[in-house]
Amino acid sequence: MGRVRFLAVLMCVSASGAATAQTARAYFDELRDANAFTHYGDQYVCFPDEDKGGFAVIAKTRDIEKKIAANSKIGAKPKPQVGEFLAVKTYFKGVASDTTLYEKMDKVSDERWSLEFKSPLHGKTVYLINWATGRYRLLVFALDHSKTVPAAEISGKCELIHPEP
Repeated sequence: MGRVRFLAVLMCVSASGAATAQTARAYFDELRDANAFTHYGDQYVCFPDEDKGGFAVIAKTRDIEKKIAANSKIGAKPKPQVGEFLAVKTYFKGVASDTTLYEKMDKVSDERWSLEFKSPLHGKTVYLINWATGRYRLLVFALDHSKTVPAAEISGKCELIHPEP
């Protein structure tokens, strides 16, 4: 009888744990409420349409440099220019990865950013962002298989982390 009660309690605990799985937005809100997004690079948060517990925090390096310059003391030595990149920090279930810099793909538009990699396979990741609507597509190419057809694709929406009042 003791085993039956133990199994019943274990099943209730397991079932209640499964019901409390958080969404990507809940993980973001938890970090935001703990003041985790106070850095210059914490400009936009991007949530995929299919919620699996992950989100990304992004910013254009030019915007980061402008914020740093605006907040620096008069007469302070300016920092060297980084160039035009998209800084992306991904989070999965509230745990952050390192920041990755995506290169601007063309000189005219700031809506296409890419990163090519060689290991563990030869591939390319591309962010396509419509800054007017906040919609984005993330394409992952396995370049050894196809340079034009993505192996994976995610779409979603970005929003300002600290909207102007």
